Amino acid sequence: MKNAVWIWIVRVISLCVLGPIAGGLMSSLQGVDGSRFATPMLSNSLMSGLLVILGVFFLAMIAGVIASKAVSLREGVLNMGLVLGWGAWGAGQVGEALRAVPESGSLLKLAFEGALVLILTLWVLIVLTKASRKDHLHDECVQLSPTVISTARANIAQSMMLLGIGCAVTMVIVWLQVQTDLSGQAVWGGFIGSALAGVAGGMVIKNHSIANERSKEPDLSLIPVMVGVLLGGVLGPLLAMVMPGGGKILESIAAGDMPGYLVMSSLAWAAGALIGTPVGYSWVESSVARQHSPAQHA
Repeated sequence: MKNAVWIWIVRVISLCVLGPIAGGLMSSLQGVDGSRFATPMLSNSLMSGLLVILGVFFLAMIAGVIASKAVSLREGVLNMGLVLGWGAWGAGQVGEALRAVPESGSLLKLAFEGALVLILTLWVLIVLTKASRKDHLHDECVQLSPTVISTARANIAQSMMLLGIGCAVTMVIVWLQVQTDLSGQAVWGGFIGSALAGVAGGMVIKNHSIANERSKEPDLSLIPVMVGVLLGGVLGPLLAMVMPGGGKILESIAAGDMPGYLVMSSLAWAAGALIGTPVGYSWVESSVARQHSPAQHA
């Protein structure tokens, strides 16, 4: 009962206090043309963009640390994602931001923004891992610690497969699902794509765990899948540069046929990775638990 109360307390803090502040910070950015359509790297001030993105992640870290200490690391990751989701909601539409600066250099700036968000997300995950309660064994899949890194190195082929699954599945789903650069559609598309990536990655992780059950080898981590999702924020703009017609940004905006992986904001990718991927993995966990339960009682 006490744990359930804390779950709702931390979620209210994230959704009703820290999240709206993060959204307000993102919406305060102005585009090069003076409009509200801007991203941190496509704003009228690079310094302001950097300060805003750092501020959003600071708020996300506060939400994540509170939840990790009060409940569990998974709850901390979820609350971090909720705050970043608010930030993605408050961000300007990527297509409209590109309309003001439609040169290829703007796509490079978006790719850099995606890389920055990826680095900041991993750094905050390290902080949450250190701050989390240690009595929740089911949190191991989202921990980012030296043990997780060494396990990934020992299983490099499987880890690279998980990374590829996270990136490919989410990119394809976002391409099919996200038809406009509206913030709500981007956040939803990122969640759906990441959840399906979590399901696919979870199957690989559980199969590896069952195959190595007797050897007591540590389970693979969900972190490579999450990194793969975050890579979408880097690869999307770069892919738009090399695709046929990718340089005709204004024509694509006017026609409304910009690819979904380009119109996704960097924070939408991050929110999807933190919320959707663990949700998809949990579905696989529940399925495996149900399948093993009759065998244990037999």
